[in-house]
Amino acid sequence: MTGAPDPAQESNYLYYLSCVPLFKTVSPANLVSLARVSRWRKVQRGEFLFLQGDPAHSAFVICTGWIVIALNSTDGRELVITEMRDGDLFGENALISQTARSTSAIARTVTDVLEIPRPAFLALLDNEPHLVRRMLEISVARLVASNHRQSALAFLNAPARLARVLREMGETDQQIAHQGYVTLSQEELAQRTGLTRQTVARFLGEWRRNGWLQTGRGHITLLNRAELLNIEEQGDF
Repeated sequence: MTGAPDPAQESNYLYYLSCVPLFKTVSPANLVSLARVSRWRKVQRGEFLFLQGDPAHSAFVICTGWIVIALNSTDGRELVITEMRDGDLFGENALISQTARSTSAIARTVTDVLEIPRPAFLALLDNEPHLVRRMLEISVARLVASNHRQSALAFLNAPARLARVLREMGETDQQIAHQGYVTLSQEELAQRTGLTRQTVARFLGEWRRNGWLQTGRGHITLLNRAELLNIEEQGDF
């Protein structure tokens, strides 16, 4: 979709922009200006929104869906750093630093995003400089959360890492979609835990036989969270 949105689209864009925590204090006039230059994009499951090393031309707001932010290694592996859900703004830091993307963004479900061009985003910061401090606070909070997650996983053995991710994802999915299962494939679990797919499959098979979970195509139902928590707590190296 190119060009300015029509009035109905503009109203829709305004709604999604107003859901972004960073934009809660933005003046109505500036929010309208942002909506008028934003572009709607649909990203299919498994599609890259951007790749590590790409030039940064836009920031993005998730309207509906799920994007993971991942680091790519030279041998083709991916390590999931964090994830973005409805109402999250991401990709803005590279606009300010004028550097290439340091990570990749991959859709885990069909995802609708609003793409905000760099000139419009920087103009918003010029017009509302208080947003810069709020952006810094958000970036630091994300960094702390990411460091906490990665540090915790670094000091856990393989089964404890997997149990921790399953438990955390189960809690997140329940809060967001009120569902009783984790929407992750074995490959995605491997990316999130830093384990091989074969290792993930081995532990999932063992826990399935124990009756702690059930596996299906692209989702895992947790039946015994207490056992997973016990594995996690006993899993220090």
